[in-house]
Amino acid sequence: MKATIAQNFLQFHKYYTLTKQGQGGNLHTGKQNTLFELVSLMKLLEVNAEPYCRVSSSIEQLICVLEYAEQGGRLPVDFSKELAITLGEMKREMERLELKYPLKQLQRFLDYIGESRKNGRSIDYPVIRHNLQDILGRMFDDLELRLFLAVPEDMMEFYQQKEPLFGKQVEDKFQNMSEDISEAGKCLALNRPTATVFHLMRIMEIAVQKFGDKLGVTLVQEKQWQCILDQINAAIKKMDPKKDKKAIKYAEAAAHLYNVKVSWRNEVMHPKQTYTFDEAKTIFINVKTFIFDLTGIL
Repeated sequence: MKATIAQNFLQFHKYYTLTKQGQGGNLHTGKQNTLFELVSLMKLLEVNAEPYCRVSSSIEQLICVLEYAEQGGRLPVDFSKELAITLGEMKREMERLELKYPLKQLQRFLDYIGESRKNGRSIDYPVIRHNLQDILGRMFDDLELRLFLAVPEDMMEFYQQKEPLFGKQVEDKFQNMSEDISEAGKCLALNRPTATVFHLMRIMEIAVQKFGDKLGVTLVQEKQWQCILDQINAAIKKMDPKKDKKAIKYAEAAAHLYNVKVSWRNEVMHPKQTYTFDEAKTIFINVKTFIFDLTGIL
């Protein structure tokens, strides 16, 4: 059984050194150093799981071999050379994973082995095993400090935004709303509902003012939803649908504005203290409908 452990280590090392290494880069994609980036679970496993498994497996295999040696087993003649090669490969994989503290300890370990070989000193197996266990522990500690927030599949479009969330017509018509629309979507995808509504408030402030201007109603300082609706509806009622073909569209937009008011759950345009995810999503949908209405009448 002990001989098999040593043989398994050598077979593993041969496989490990011959396996094609992946591209270097950052923790997320292996391509560029981006601190905040959305990645799929597949990409996370593809880029990070393989080097992690290699490093941890290499250390555990080495520990087994060293425990075998400490119990009186014989190691291959060129074990120290094989050890140095394997540790060098581990170093490259740790660099891919950006494991700062394990890398520092590994470098000290490599220096120790290099000095021992240079001066013809025998390798102290218990010391090597202790260092390997220390590196493995530091690697676990380092990885536990990295947090990843998963975006549910049905919310991916709100975060990735391959297309404008309110549609291309709104994007082209109201470019000064683009950033808040985008941020509202991302906040919703990340389950920050109250932040979502704050961005939607900024959108509505612009939209209501533009709607009021179109109807000849001054709403610059007005924040009470009912007052806004009363003034808008009063202006629409004065119109003659036969003469103003947009009167019906104005009324539809006012109806959708009422839906926004109801879902807002506050008497004023300012958001209430907190919102649930469902409340924020409902407001998002109602604001989107109202803003789309405006593209056809402004």
